[in-house]
Amino acid sequence: MREDATVEQENTAENPKLTKQQLLSAFKTDLKAADQMRSTQEGKVSAWNDQYEGKPYGNEQEGKSQIVSRDIKRQDEWQHASVKDPFVSNADIIRCHPVTFEDRAAAEQSELVLNYQFSRKFPRYNFMTDAVKLIYKEGTVVAKSSWMYEDTVEEVEMPTWGYNPATGEIIQTGVEIVEQIKVLVNQPHAEICRLQDIYLDPTALGDLAKAQFVIHRYESDLSTLTKSKKYKNLDKLLKNRKNEDENDYQKEDLTEFVFQDEARKKMVVYEYWGNFDVNRDGIAEPIVCTWVDDVILQLIENPLPGQQIPFDIVKHNPEPFKPYGEAAAELVGDLQKLSTAVKRGFIDNMANSNNGQKGIKNGALDPINEKRFLNGKNFKFNGGAGDFFEGSYNQIPGSAFDFLSMVNNETESMLGVKSFSGGISGQSLGSTATSARGALDAVSVRRMDIIRNIAENLVKPILRKWLAYNSEFLQEEEIVRITNDEFVTIKRDDLQGFVDIEMQVTTAEDNSNKAQELAFLLQTLGQGMDPEMQKLIMGQIAKLSKMPDLAKKLEEFQPQPDPYVEQMKQLELKHKEAEIMERISRATENEVDIRLKTAQASLAEARARDLQSGADLKDLDFTARAEGKDFQQEMARKDHDRATQLQKQEQGDDTKRRLKMADVLTKK
Repeated sequence: MREDATVEQENTAENPKLTKQQLLSAFKTDLKAADQMRSTQEGKVSAWNDQYEGKPYGNEQEGKSQIVSRDIKRQDEWQHASVKDPFVSNADIIRCHPVTFEDRAAAEQSELVLNYQFSRKFPRYNFMTDAVKLIYKEGTVVAKSSWMYEDTVEEVEMPTWGYNPATGEIIQTGVEIVEQIKVLVNQPHAEICRLQDIYLDPTALGDLAKAQFVIHRYESDLSTLTKSKKYKNLDKLLKNRKNEDENDYQKEDLTEFVFQDEARKKMVVYEYWGNFDVNRDGIAEPIVCTWVDDVILQLIENPLPGQQIPFDIVKHNPEPFKPYGEAAAELVGDLQKLSTAVKRGFIDNMANSNNGQKGIKNGALDPINEKRFLNGKNFKFNGGAGDFFEGSYNQIPGSAFDFLSMVNNETESMLGVKSFSGGISGQSLGSTATSARGALDAVSVRRMDIIRNIAENLVKPILRKWLAYNSEFLQEEEIVRITNDEFVTIKRDDLQGFVDIEMQVTTAEDNSNKAQELAFLLQTLGQGMDPEMQKLIMGQIAKLSKMPDLAKKLEEFQPQPDPYVEQMKQLELKHKEAEIMERISRATENEVDIRLKTAQASLAEARARDLQSGADLKDLDFTARAEGKDFQQEMARKDHDRATQLQKQEQGDDTKRRLKMADVLTKK
């Protein structure tokens, strides 16, 4: 939506002309409607701040103690550092998880960019300090997200090129002076707004996402508005200044100092972020309108990605359907009054005592010794020691201290803060170690709830807006510093995707307990644990102990081998190999010995069988001779031989006859 198209429409029956003054009147009507709720809350915040700062109650009497106990502020100082620490102690507290597997690369790039912007380019310590302080003092913190851009025009020398027809080459012919835009600042930003300068939609029922408008009032000057290069009609501001007559505006610097020059003189600027039917078509459009007095400086469509209202609210002790939270003074304001009353009684009691006064019995000292006595010199007196009286403070009953201790314990129990001087005691729950641990756990749970409240309702919404701003306004390439000597180039197009943001918000006690558990595990299993596993555990302990440099070094550490140790290992390895070879050769030799002994045993057994067979033959031969079997066998052999001879002779004679007959037949 362009400004011209918004406020300079044709006057028709269906779409009547809408002037700037009509728009400004409508915006001021919304401002007036939201002012009642803002004023009511501002009165509560003022009373809470008075109790926080320990201002007098108005019932003080002349001549009596007027002290105001600052229990609320003391409790805030005790828990302030522990609540702020999770957001400022680590350089990489943001984790981005992809919604789908296709968004993994975008999630990794977004994580690098957001950690770089939040931890290194954004004053997060001051931002979180103010946020934690205000959520305790005022019960509500409003933060505004924005994009900071600043550039300058500088002249640079650019080479000029020409064509050389002789060689056919492109050559440099000279230089020329050209103007280039140099970007000085181009990054997201967030600031804490004063609660009395924020006008919320009273119909939103405490949900900022449902708010139709949020108006931010702040101080500026003509010089700042001119340098921003986005405002018009600035010349009209010099003609009529009404901001100096505003009675409901409390200056941000809380001083009466006023600049005399027009460029630096402060003026009150109103910035309207919301939805309004500018085109008179029945649909409210997201717009941004900025005005001073009766002069509109800007009227455009919401230029932010998603056209969301750039405000986030975190509430302490929130109530359903209420836009504001409650400060700590709302919980323990009455207890601070009781503590103040008791302490005033102590002081008045001591002030009205006769401490330091001295009394002398009449006649105990003569004038000379009385003078010496009053001057602190040695003196002589008549009578006993009871003749002298030394004044002192009145004795305060022990029940008064018991009552004061009860009030302090009640205050700490209501706020969930453990003081340095004893603090919450487990004796109220019992005299055992379990009861004391339960009280300490309750403190940690309460503190963790405050931290999660700030993370979920303030920091994470701001980072999600930053993520959208980065994908829209970041330079084409952003150089992100990972460590002191490592840089990564991020392209703006790589940041697109569905990413879920997570924050590491743990208290110092949680980190200490985890580190102790890991250290115990390392001590128990360290002797037989793999060195890589030891390195991982040691790196995690360093991270929990807020030593990111040491953690990175431990994770990347690769031990360099000692040459002597390595040589000894090689020699030991060779020695082991030689021992193994020797044992293998011995085993082979033993195997040969076994085979040799087996063969020898077989040979011995064969010889024994041969000898046994010879002996058996001799025995049989002797037996046969003794029984005459040899003679019978000899006679049988001779008979067999004669029979065989006769058979052969007969066969020879028969053969001869056959041959003769064959010869005779042949001749015939």
